[in-house]
Amino acid sequence: MSKKYQGKGAKFSDNYLEEISVELGLQTTQGKRALALALECVQLLDSKQQDYGPNNISYSGELGIAVRMQDKVCRLRHLLESGVQAKHEAKRDTYLDMANYGIIGLMLDDNTWLSD
Repeated sequence: MSKKYQGKGAKFSDNYLEEISVELGLQTTQGKRALALALECVQLLDSKQQDYGPNNISYSGELGIAVRMQDKVCRLRHLLESGVQAKHEAKRDTYLDMANYGIIGLMLDDNTWLSD
């Protein structure tokens, strides 16, 4: 697997990504690229959980996730429609956050989100 699967964020060795791709049976370039991005999202989620802890999510549950995602969608829409460059959070960061909110939402829906 070549570096073309790597994004702008976290970097993983080609061997590591290839091993996981084979294990998962990934056949397409997009699937392999999505794997690298998913791993980056997991690293970001873990890092933010170390800062925030789980209770910030537990307090507001799925409704809180919906509100957070709506905020991200509105922000992204503004950036895309206005063509303005973000000053504080890159567009890419917004996409990563939205992906992680989706993962957290799935964990809440599956009753696998653990609180303190």
